Amino acid sequence: MAAFVVNLGINDLQRTLGAFKTYDAQTQERLRSTVQSSTSAIMLGAKRRARVKSGGLVRNITMTYDGAQNTGTVRAKSPHAHLVEYGARAALVRPVKKKALAIGENLVASAKVPARTAHPYMRPAFEDEKPDLLRATQAAVKA
Repeated sequence: MAAFVVNLGINDLQRTLGAFKTYDAQTQERLRSTVQSSTSAIMLGAKRRARVKSGGLVRNITMTYDGAQNTGTVRAKSPHAHLVEYGARAALVRPVKKKALAIGENLVASAKVPARTAHPYMRPAFEDEKPDLLRATQAAVKA
């Protein structure tokens, strides 16, 4: 199953976390805690904002945390996740190998799929957590 991934880099944060191995053990532990809690908050925020029709999209938003690299990832693993986040334009679907499409009990030569508006959930979740992540990272390094 393909994953929908948004890479949201912040230059100052990338520099700080890029020098992760140069910090002492206590600072590294504080940075690990900061990144892990922020990743969890982003995942919960994305789940809270995602549109719920059957619940599949919300169930398939997951997070992973790698303590060695100090990186967190939030993913939406549903095949339609990118369509909800970014929307999609209208399309005309025609059969490729057959003469007609089966829609319910009807056979049609083509089907028009209407445009779907975007309902972002991943980016707003990150944008809400970003100030807290930056503040906590700076505090972890200065402490």
